[in-house]
Amino acid sequence: MPKKTVNLTQKFLNYLTNRGVSEKTHKNYRSDIAHFSDWLILAVRRWGVMADDLNDTIPFINKKLATSYKTFLIKNNLAVKTINRRLSTIRHFANFLLETQILDFNFMEEITNISSLSKLETHSLLPKFEKHLSQEKASDSTVKNYVNDVRQFLSWLESKDSLSN
Repeated sequence: MPKKTVNLTQKFLNYLTNRGVSEKTHKNYRSDIAHFSDWLILAVRRWGVMADDLNDTIPFINKKLATSYKTFLIKNNLAVKTINRRLSTIRHFANFLLETQILDFNFMEEITNISSLSKLETHSLLPKFEKHLSQEKASDSTVKNYVNDVRQFLSWLESKDSLSN
């Protein structure tokens, strides 16, 4: 008889309930963890791993994936509040995984909120840089990775800039 896996999402939501979060907050966490879970399953499947649920993705969670998720949220032009709420939820999820010893590291440790998309997404050099890479015959994955790296750098730069103001 196959061993029944415990639904990790439900364990996380129970963890939040035990911490006394409001019903609205609980609803947001439920939505945000579902979004992250769906994104993560697709990310892992792209590597050829058959993942059906959040439990299956745990061995593949790392800091680079967390950065990729943040970049994904930014690239999809979500509202800053939505991005920050989702990042906050995933930080709580990372703490849950650490506290319950499912993971032995906090994969969201260095992932910070964003203060504005305007500087990141309207930065005039990003489209020019992307076009330049394409003209130089860089592969699609190289273009994507370089542009994402620059976006992440701009996000870091922006967060450092907002701390000094």
